[in-house]
Amino acid sequence: MKKTQEIRLVSNGDDLDAVLDEAAKFSESMNLAAKDSLRVMLLTEETMGMIKTLTGEMELILSFIGQEDECIIRVETDTMMNIVKKENILAVSSTGKNAMAKGIMGKVRDAFETASMMSGGSDLSAYSSPFMVTGMPMNVYPDRLMDRVYWTLDGYKKSVEDEEDSPEHKERWDELEKSIVSNIADDVQVGVRNGHVVMTIIYKCKNV
Repeated sequence: MKKTQEIRLVSNGDDLDAVLDEAAKFSESMNLAAKDSLRVMLLTEETMGMIKTLTGEMELILSFIGQEDECIIRVETDTMMNIVKKENILAVSSTGKNAMAKGIMGKVRDAFETASMMSGGSDLSAYSSPFMVTGMPMNVYPDRLMDRVYWTLDGYKKSVEDEEDSPEHKERWDELEKSIVSNIADDVQVGVRNGHVVMTIIYKCKNV
């Protein structure tokens, strides 16, 4: 397993150049082919875009992990967001809803934020909005990268495929087709590991 030095960030900060430099070093250390390296960079940019939309300011750790033919981008935090603070911020909008919950990374962001508010052992469905339940595993399960997984892109894709007759199907399918992350990443997972709230983007190298 190869892992670069952890990068400490504050959401809404301007750390994109430093993170992209780290992504380039990681790609070089993994001896990635040009196409794989480009995809890692694109996923990194999408990750940073998501980070900048987090409610309030959260202290984060971003790291790149390589194992065998997989490249993993991991974002984690210890900071517990105050759910009242989030509700107050959303109340300022004209709709009272978080517009950035639209799109795949908006859903990832909302799952990450929501998980950061929960007390240990809580059920995500008790805190989540209806759209976020789409993509939640039927049974919350452990993964090799986490102690507990709350939301997965793979699960979301399967849920959208299974809801063909629902009014939301076309909108959700369009989001999947237009999403860079959905088209490049093999999975995105949100859960907890060792007390940290964690998001992982998993990419399996195609040009090895």
